This record gives sequence, structure tokens and C-alpha cells, in this order.
Amino acid sequence: MIIKTSKTKIFIKEYNKSNDIPYFFIHGFTGSSNSWNSILKDFKKYSYTIDVAGHRKSQFIDIESSYTIDDWCYELYMILNDLQINKINLCGYSMGGRIAIAFADKFKDKINSLILESASLGLNESDVRSERFYNDKELAEDLKNDIKPFMEDWSKNPLFANQKKRNKIEWENQKKDRLSHDKYQLAKALEVFSPSNMRYYDKAFQEFEFPIYVINGEEDDKFIKIGREMIRLNKNTKQYIITKSGHNTHIENPEMFLDVLNNSIYE
Repeated sequence: MIIKTSKTKIFIKEYNKSNDIPYFFIHGFTGSSNSWNSILKDFKKYSYTIDVAGHRKSQFIDIESSYTIDDWCYELYMILNDLQINKINLCGYSMGGRIAIAFADKFKDKINSLILESASLGLNESDVRSERFYNDKELAEDLKNDIKPFMEDWSKNPLFANQKKRNKIEWENQKKDRLSHDKYQLAKALEVFSPSNMRYYDKAFQEFEFPIYVINGEEDDKFIKIGREMIRLNKNTKQYIITKSGHNTHIENPEMFLDVLNNSIYE
């Protein structure tokens, strides 16, 4: 379904409707609601997937008007209220994890549990934030020029090195999905959801009183360390390390990712 807000048109998809608290899955940058297809075919719980603004079927109505992470949080809150959903189990991957943290901070009453796959709390140091801001602006300009070479370069990121050999079908689906985006919409999303435009959520994270599940691939050393820092900040946090996996665990080892999801249900 498409839900129109004052600034965007947001696509969401519903699975296995029931009276349970639903799971809400948020993809990473260049992904879409399709990114979770291989998980949702086996995860038989009440769930929703969403195209984040600027990705695939979710679009900024006026690409020139201002839009922030706060806008996104308020829109998701409005969507949940329209659907008469009081609480969710919010699962975010990479960029989706960061914006899940932002939403959880602003609307704690909506969160039953928080599941963070290869996600960070944002950028702490001002010089790093400034460098990332200009790097992402440059990347956005490259994306506006031509989406195909941009995606070819993006897929060469070492974080994704072993995806093709571990799950060729989903790797090919992901490649097609990435090229289906509108390049101007995606470029705006790159700038809007850049960590340089978000605050560092360490203090907010400490205040979360709901269960937090952190999922990392065993080859993703940087994010394993970030996950350990999350454990230090909040005693409600549990970290799961997925074997034979890098950054995107739900593509590289979907069976083990599903095990963690199912484990979160019964704890």
C-alpha cells in the first residue's frame, strides 16, 4: 500500500496479519522492502516492510524541499497510528538500523523490541562528521549523473565482498533492485539519511528500557566493536555474531539470521 504524507509517498507491505505485535523491517541504503523477501518467506510472524523515502516506490513529493530524520520519524509514527498499531518490534539493517534508533529515541512508547543488524549510533567526532558530509554530497552528485556506475562502485565495497558466492540468487535480486531506483530520489535519500545529518545517539541508547538485539557478521570487525559498545551502554542489549557472514547477515546467512529473530520472540 502507498500512504501519502505531507512530504512523501511511502510504500509499505503487510505480511501474516494477526493480533500479535508486528515486526517492522527497515532496509539499508540502496535497498528496498524487497531486501527482506528471503527472510519474510520463512518468518511467519505478523510483519511489515517499508521502502524508506527516496528508495524504490517511496518518493519525496518535492525533491527540492527540506526533509530530515525527524520528518521520517514523525511520518512512521503517523503511519503506525493510521494502521492502529500501538507497538512494534523494529528491525533495521545498516542505515535502517540508524534510523530505527532515531525513531526509538523519539517514540519509545512504540517500541516492544529493537533489532539492529550491522548498525551504528552515528558519528561522534565533529571532524569525522564534516568529512562524511562532504563525501556524501559528492557521492550524491555522482549518483545523479549515472546510477549504473555508482552501483557498480557501491557493490565493490569490501563489506559486501562475499555476498555473491554465499547467496547468488539474492545477490542478483539485490543488483536488480538497486538499479530500479530513481537516481534523483536516491541521491536525496543519501544526503538526508547520511550519518553526518544525524546526531550521535549514545546518550539516547542508554535510556532504552526495551530488549535490544544486535546482530553482526563474524567478518565485520568494525561493527562487532560497535555492537560491544552498545552492550556497554545498555544492559538490555544482547549481541549475536553470525558465522560465515560480513555486513549483510540476512543475505549471507539467512538461516542463522532467522534463528536470531525467532530467539528474540521467545525470550
